[in-house]
Amino acid sequence: MAVDLLKVLNKFLRKIEEAVLCFGVGLLALLLIVNAVARKTGTLFHFIDELSMFLVILITFLGISYAVREASHVRMSAIYDVSPEKVKKIMILAISAVSAVVMIYMGYLSVEYVLRMRSLGQMAPTLGMPYWIGIIIVPVGFFLAGVQYILTVLKNLTTKEVWVGSEKQSEYE
Repeated sequence: MAVDLLKVLNKFLRKIEEAVLCFGVGLLALLLIVNAVARKTGTLFHFIDELSMFLVILITFLGISYAVREASHVRMSAIYDVSPEKVKKIMILAISAVSAVVMIYMGYLSVEYVLRMRSLGQMAPTLGMPYWIGIIIVPVGFFLAGVQYILTVLKNLTTKEVWVGSEKQSEYE
């Protein structure tokens, strides 16, 4: 029952991540095009630079979780690729467990950073919004990536096959 709930929640999170990432990338592209055209005409929209910075942060840190789920993150796999299946299973379990701990720790550190920015009252100059609101996605992205690594560990502990991501089976031939 808990496993089914986890699958449904993971599917829901995937849809949200996909929608936010698609919207974020599209909006970022539009803003950068508008800004480039505006600069050619001598017009400056200072808010576009700040908004673009926050969108890059959003895309990067939400994209971490998405990349881990899809196992499309950068990885150095030369030794992994030539190892027997049992060694691959052990390696992916160890790598995923360590990565989960690192992501959750980075999430913790980034929460401290966000809270520090909030306590300092730092504002984004042009947008006039508190800076911490623009970076709140950083700990969320780290924690979601940690959850994806934990799901990868669970997937590998409960199946015979090797899974490099919570939704991606190892397919090296």
